[in-house]
Amino acid sequence: MKQIEQPLYPKLSSIYNKILQLAIAILLIVLLMDFWVTSRDTQQMHIQDHANKIGKLYLAQAATSAMPYLAQKPNQLQQYTDTLVQQPLVKSVHIYGITGQAMASSEQAESINDLFGISIRKINQTGDVFPFVQELRSDKLHGYIRLSLHRSMLADELADNSRSQYDIMRILMIVAGVIGFLLTRGLNRFSRQGFRPPTK
Repeated sequence: MKQIEQPLYPKLSSIYNKILQLAIAILLIVLLMDFWVTSRDTQQMHIQDHANKIGKLYLAQAATSAMPYLAQKPNQLQQYTDTLVQQPLVKSVHIYGITGQAMASSEQAESINDLFGISIRKINQTGDVFPFVQELRSDKLHGYIRLSLHRSMLADELADNSRSQYDIMRILMIVAGVIGFLLTRGLNRFSRQGFRPPTK
């Protein structure tokens, strides 16, 4: 007697299931990586926004302190700028009059052209500092103050910590994926061995 051929449908169904599982796994990996990258970029934006807010608060305090000197004791403005630049966060200080003329500036303070690399043989320094400008005003305009604050103290440390956390998260996701793969293989092997049909 001829042996009855087994239909191919179970084999094809098994292949389709494996392909479907593989496609779902790849899709989940892509979605997970997209979520990870988006979360990291969003966190970096929040850090920059936070640094900008802190810088503006510091600038507002400096402007409030500079107002009495500019309005009543302009001859002491240079002393004030020299004191302010001694703060670790501050790289340079400029104080201008109403017309924009420089009235006081800290030692080795850079001009706007130097800061943005517009001057000849000068490089753009905005990657290292945050420049902030604010009016010095009470009932009328008295002038302007410009601070250059160290970016490393405002944002870089937080950004580095954030990147470290996301790197650790990425490693944990990879380890979790490997563990899931090994568990799946182990359970499949156990299932095949434990549910063999009885031999006649």
